[in-house]
Amino acid sequence: MKQSMKTILVAATLSMSGVASAGEVPIGEPMEINGMEIAAIYLQAVKMEPMMPGMMEPQDIHLEADIHAMKGNTNGFGEGEWIPYLGVTYMVAKVGTDWKSVGHFHPMVASDGPHYGANIKMDGPGKYHLTYHITPPAYQGFYRHFDKETGVGQWWVPFKLEWDFTYVGTGKKGGY
Repeated sequence: MKQSMKTILVAATLSMSGVASAGEVPIGEPMEINGMEIAAIYLQAVKMEPMMPGMMEPQDIHLEADIHAMKGNTNGFGEGEWIPYLGVTYMVAKVGTDWKSVGHFHPMVASDGPHYGANIKMDGPGKYHLTYHITPPAYQGFYRHFDKETGVGQWWVPFKLEWDFTYVGTGKKGGY
């Protein structure tokens, strides 16, 4: 009986942790820039809609850019709020090879909130280099007030962020 209770408690604890329930794997540490915290993560490829051309092909991972406002953000977003209308592209390159995957993230929402992401195919386990290129909302037609009474800070210039990570695979769904 004691072993059963112990097993139940361990299972309950794991099911409440974000990593165990969603299988999210952080890629390096989140970075802070222009009043935003930007985290790169991946998990097993997910089903999404609407289905765009090419989305039915088997993919290995769902790569995400989690981008939220930091305290003191001057662009009108409160601490922890998701930043909409960003242009986010990615490049994943396998170190020591010519393999790379380049694409554009789509804004989307999941049970843990909105993010930018895409399902992508990897080139098997190994060391990878990830680059995000991020453009401000103005590039996507998102306006801002700049008058004295209701204005917010000027949008920042496009920038890129880079991480190195080791990909070992995602395993079967639910078996992270």
